Amino acid sequence: MKKWSLTLILSLFAQAALAQATGSLQVYGEAGRFQLFQKVKAVRCDTSQRGVCDAAVFFDLNKPHAVPTGDYLVGFENSIYPSIVKVTAGQTTTLKLEKLSVPSGVRGQKIRVYRDFNATIEQQKVFLTMYYMKRHFFRLNDSNFGDLYLTGSWERDFVQRFTYETCDRIDSYPKSSLSAKGLCAGWNKAKDPGQLRELFSFGSDGTFTEMWVTYPGDVFPAKHPRYLVSTPLTESDFVAVFPGAYRFVSESKNAKSVGTRAGVQENETIQGISLNVDSPLSSLGEDE
Repeated sequence: MKKWSLTLILSLFAQAALAQATGSLQVYGEAGRFQLFQKVKAVRCDTSQRGVCDAAVFFDLNKPHAVPTGDYLVGFENSIYPSIVKVTAGQTTTLKLEKLSVPSGVRGQKIRVYRDFNATIEQQKVFLTMYYMKRHFFRLNDSNFGDLYLTGSWERDFVQRFTYETCDRIDSYPKSSLSAKGLCAGWNKAKDPGQLRELFSFGSDGTFTEMWVTYPGDVFPAKHPRYLVSTPLTESDFVAVFPGAYRFVSESKNAKSVGTRAGVQENETIQGISLNVDSPLSSLGEDE
């Protein structure tokens, strides 16, 4: 009888501990009609060490989704929340999408929306995900974006192959170049996301180049295309995004480009990055 009671008590304690180890994530917002996936993507990572992350989970907008407690990277339709999201036991952590309408300065038959990598906040998102996941957050090819639009095959997956696993063994490769060793030293010694900056060069056209170290120690400059946030939309539509910097580009004969921000003010600091008046983000707005 005592043995049965002890087993029951231990079982109840185990169930209670399990219940306390879960919380919920909820993202509020209304997706634009040309945002086709309409799923939140969340990845839990152990922020005490790099590259230790769980498999991604996907869930609907406006509904709490039970997840283990911990630190998460969260994205929606190729936009990424700009900082680590903490989920605590027995509580619901809520995030809010910002709605961006097509700026008045853009006119065209079709309009595409891209992340603006000329802005500090979007650059930091790249560093953040690469630092903790050791890979890019979304899968991508040169014409589409996000996890819905790919088959998962190596041939179509443009960015998931860009890892730095070679850097774990770079010193054992006799033919590795000095530049590769230097880049790997930066990668291996980084203590925070911002220290990965030397691996990336960001262009004013919305693209960026990543210095990728490959076996047996070569450096390959991989140019990333502009990252779509929505399939082509009309000027009466909108997109829902996480806080950040975005650019609307028309496909008319005299194409125009207008930059805008979502949920971020000047003189604001996110994840240790100061978005002051000297940062690229402060120059955004409706500027052609």
